[in-house]
Amino acid sequence: MNIETTIFDRAAQAVHDAMGLECERKAWYLPRPNLKGFDGVACLRFRKNQVRQPYVARRSLNPTTLHLLNLLKQEDPDGVLLATTRVNDRQADLLRKAGVHFIDMAGNVFLEAPGLYLWVTGRRPVRLPLSSDRTRAFNPSGIRLLFALLTDPHLDSEAPGEALVSRPYRDISAATGISRSTIGWIMADLIRQELVIEHENGARFLAERKRILERWVQGYIDRLRPSLVVERYRPIRGDWWRGARLENRLWSGEVAAALLMGDLKPGTATIFGATPSHAFVLDHGLQKDPKGTVEFLKPFWRIAVPVTAKNFVPPLLVYADLMSIDDERTHEAARAVYDRYLRSIIETA
Repeated sequence: MNIETTIFDRAAQAVHDAMGLECERKAWYLPRPNLKGFDGVACLRFRKNQVRQPYVARRSLNPTTLHLLNLLKQEDPDGVLLATTRVNDRQADLLRKAGVHFIDMAGNVFLEAPGLYLWVTGRRPVRLPLSSDRTRAFNPSGIRLLFALLTDPHLDSEAPGEALVSRPYRDISAATGISRSTIGWIMADLIRQELVIEHENGARFLAERKRILERWVQGYIDRLRPSLVVERYRPIRGDWWRGARLENRLWSGEVAAALLMGDLKPGTATIFGATPSHAFVLDHGLQKDPKGTVEFLKPFWRIAVPVTAKNFVPPLLVYADLMSIDDERTHEAARAVYDRYLRSIIETA
């Protein structure tokens, strides 16, 4: 039994015990075989009411999960049901406003249908162990590898061996700086989870990219990003970044989003590259502060990142850094970046 099935079954049992709502996993039904992005179909019954709906099971919620759940809901006529370990009050309100139904392992629930409205929040779950979700695919090395694969300009090329994901491990190792043995373990894990599909001729491609994006962003924020921060500074002026001379550095986060989208007033600045020199700090009016809003991070890639005249990292990383900030304003900016720059890549497979 995989982790998604375990979460669904425990959440189903919790809402049944709490209020008598019956939730069952069902087989995919024609003419809708196994839709991308969903984990299965749920049949929910409460008294004389019955709702059948595709579901997504997740260990935890984060802003990227909420964003992608909203996308799934918009794209499917039956909406979407979330099964998870715990939905707190703030998340419950966000899900309800987005029209995303949910059940959790504490017995919290939101379900709305003709003649039916269930809304229970504030219950806390009994802590039961779940199998580990810390797979090789989403450890720091896996995050680095997936970044290279997702930003590969040849990702969807049909030419044999042109996409990085489909090339021999020695070539991927040379491009990323990750050892061949580590790449082998990560690829095996991605194939096991059906996130990478391998054909009989040895060609590989990335599948279930919405799920990959969701887990990649969370892994990047939780497991890789904290180790990358080198210095933090407090700026004297809020608009210090305008006309800043980055030299061999790249913008990410809010400043990159402002450069990409043109309609955001940055409250933070994220810069990948060398630790700033004394002259850079003086020239731009920066003062060292461990809680400052200007952060310098170590690059974690070896591949040549496409650099524009405005010097920002790929939109994938801009999106992730925006999602790392607990602010709805930046999450709105992240969704705009997704719509303009990532949707065509992520929703290809």
